[in-house]
Amino acid sequence: MFSTNQPNFVGLVSRAKLTGAGKHVGVLLPSGQVAHMTRTGAELVSFDEFAQEKPVMFERAASITSYQQIQWRASMSIGRTPAYDLVKFNCEHYATLLLGEELQSQQITVLALLTLFGAIWFVHLRAG
Repeated sequence: MFSTNQPNFVGLVSRAKLTGAGKHVGVLLPSGQVAHMTRTGAELVSFDEFAQEKPVMFERAASITSYQQIQWRASMSIGRTPAYDLVKFNCEHYATLLLGEELQSQQITVLALLTLFGAIWFVHLRAG
């Protein structure tokens, strides 16, 4: 669902990247702020600052029993996260860390699979 505001939602949110393809991911916190990773590090910003005048998608709600832990992880992560790395620690990795999940980036996984299939296809064409 796209919106500029959805009350009582805590969890994974996304919007289109400001430059390039793909989406930028963050976590809407119980405080109403959004925790997200930028090239300069983890930040806590207002919902509007995160949205940057773009529609925000409410991806996946967090369990109400995890709200306090998510807020704590976000507060404690500022200034303590690994440096941004497109492949090893990007905005999706940071969001899954805050949600208490295994670090993952669906966009990087899809890109890796497409690259692999492209390489296989290229080898197949050259062999045939």
